[in-house]
Amino acid sequence: MHDMQQSLQCQLHALLERDPPRAKSLCVTLLGDAIEPHGGSIWLSKLIELVAPLGINERLLRTSVFRLVAQDWLQSERHGRRSLYRLSKQGRDLTEQASERIYEGPSPSWQGDWTLVVLPRFGNASLSKRGEVRRELIWAGFGAIAPGIFALPRNQTVTANKVLGKLKLGNHALVLGAHEMNEGKGLLISELVTQCWDLDGVARQYQNFLDTFQPILAAINTDMHPLQAYLIRALTLHEWRRIVLHDPQLPTQMLPSDWPGHTARTLCGALYWRVFDQAEVFLDESLGQDPEHYQPLQPFVYQRFGGRNTVRGVQAA
Repeated sequence: MHDMQQSLQCQLHALLERDPPRAKSLCVTLLGDAIEPHGGSIWLSKLIELVAPLGINERLLRTSVFRLVAQDWLQSERHGRRSLYRLSKQGRDLTEQASERIYEGPSPSWQGDWTLVVLPRFGNASLSKRGEVRRELIWAGFGAIAPGIFALPRNQTVTANKVLGKLKLGNHALVLGAHEMNEGKGLLISELVTQCWDLDGVARQYQNFLDTFQPILAAINTDMHPLQAYLIRALTLHEWRRIVLHDPQLPTQMLPSDWPGHTARTLCGALYWRVFDQAEVFLDESLGQDPEHYQPLQPFVYQRFGGRNTVRGVQAA
């Protein structure tokens, strides 16, 4: 048991050395995954303690938090000399939008419906605004099928309207529901997949995820320390979030038969629930002395990755 625990510790150390998490992105991961389900607020001093084992020092953390406030991801409250942080309204909206892609993934059924965003003109909008809306739509999973036309193979009208509203471009764009009508004759939108989305790049990232985290799952044992469980949960979710938010999550019918994203999602869910209880022990010990701000875990968490019991069954199999 001791040898296995030592092996796990060595793997975590090697992972942190090889691919240290970026402080700003890590803050968003921790706040969305671990802090929001416990009420959503955390003292700066406690956030510093949470990121320290992940290789982030106090100076870097303070700089990152300052930038996240400036970008309206976080909001702060002053309590004397102490600062309390939580996701801003925009931060919560973006986190909720991302959570569907992180924890749920694409619907297994697809009826051939598409969402199109058409930008026929920008009026006097600058080129930077044009680039900004393109980046936001692509981040949301849309692919550019032609100049000024973006498509996503599922109903994402709410997401499209949020992007356009945020950039104040709602009056300069069309959001349309579409369905292919050529019945297999001529060009199909699905044939533009490799042109619109870098699926090869995403597949490589999923394979790297499998290569990195399968040995970690294999090394976990009953003697795992709560700190180790917390590190695994944080690093797994941080890497998973980084990959999945660049994946357009196309319907299964449009993906290669050996798409590694399916296996990677199963692995991520298995790892998440394998360490979850011990990671919560670590959070309780670190933050539980302040019940006013650190509240009991909200039950919606147990629906992540298809549900705790479902994933446990997959892992056992």
